[in-house]
Amino acid sequence: MVTVDQNAVFATQPAKAVAKQGGDRIAGFDGVRAIAVLMVFISHKTTLPHHDSYGSVGVWLFFVLSGMLISSILSEMRGKVEAGTQSRWRSMGDFYLRRSLRIFPLYYACLGVFALGSLFTSFVGFSRMEAMIYAFYGTNIYIQMTPTADHGHFGHLWSLSAEEQFYLLFAPILLFNPRRYLARICIGFMLAGAAMLAWLVLVKTHPNAIHVDPLIAFGMLSVGGFVASLKNLKPPAWLVSAQAQATAGLALIAIPLVFGYFRDSWNVWGPLTCTVAGLFLFQIARNQQTPVVAFLNLWPLRSLGRVSYAFYILHQFVHFYDIQAVFHKLHMDIDPPPIVQFSIELLITIALATLSWHFLERPFLQLAARLTAREGAETSSAAAVLSPSQRTAAR
Repeated sequence: MVTVDQNAVFATQPAKAVAKQGGDRIAGFDGVRAIAVLMVFISHKTTLPHHDSYGSVGVWLFFVLSGMLISSILSEMRGKVEAGTQSRWRSMGDFYLRRSLRIFPLYYACLGVFALGSLFTSFVGFSRMEAMIYAFYGTNIYIQMTPTADHGHFGHLWSLSAEEQFYLLFAPILLFNPRRYLARICIGFMLAGAAMLAWLVLVKTHPNAIHVDPLIAFGMLSVGGFVASLKNLKPPAWLVSAQAQATAGLALIAIPLVFGYFRDSWNVWGPLTCTVAGLFLFQIARNQQTPVVAFLNLWPLRSLGRVSYAFYILHQFVHFYDIQAVFHKLHMDIDPPPIVQFSIELLITIALATLSWHFLERPFLQLAARLTAREGAETSSAAAVLSPSQRTAAR
């Protein structure tokens, strides 16, 4: 799952409520990322009943959040194009440059490590052909073509491929069309994704192939884009209240627990969970002054959410049995309870993700900011889409 700096995301609360966690990040969104990535981690590291449904909801939540933030950024860029302060091509170049420097360094560094290691040993799911597929972000299509194959520990890269494909298609559409068409464009993608899901279910496609279908993923990303298009909508107070936020948030956790057991119906109706995710994110963005947002903004969740991109990429390559193998070579056999193994894998993944953030990802983000910064061209915080009076108050 790819993270996005929250530039240009709408919010209706005072700027101090949005900016209290620092920088240009909307309070609560990093906490949402943390919960999503923990759901994925649990699905891959445990054998709980219907555990894979937790991971599915985590990925869908990531899709909706990413689509919301990307659409907001592109909408702001399109606004500059319509105001005559920036060209379409320059906007698109800036967008792809910033995305590339955010996503590529860690992704290709990880693939590079396995490519180097493959000179001395072999990895399941990392043949020369498969390495090329991963390098060109074709993992989702490859899995769709080989749904029953063993993809080793690289299968989770499918969601990153779907997002990259979406960026390539979505950015030019938004930047070369009036920004007022954002909602219509997103609805079009949502309907196309729903139609593809219905068709694949009708022809009895393998569930693994349905799960990674690009068009279905585009539809989920567009749910977030549609939410972003609602920035001028004034919702009723009850819809964004703390009680409503808590209900939507708990529903995201309860839905896979309750309905994930019914595999056939889950494959058909489960993806609709992305609409609940969209509602939850809308509620957070439109009401920052609730206990739910305060909880999501707690330091542990906020910190994990900030490094969630690296956490997601790396978690499938961290396994306790590798630690056991090292101890075995030292003539020491260890076999702690599963909960201890789970905890150790979690802590190691967090540590690696934190190192990646500080020494790899953040330096490239700073480089991207310098390369695309120019006077009057960038809006540095969520206050960019506040009303003029709110922007004055935020200075």
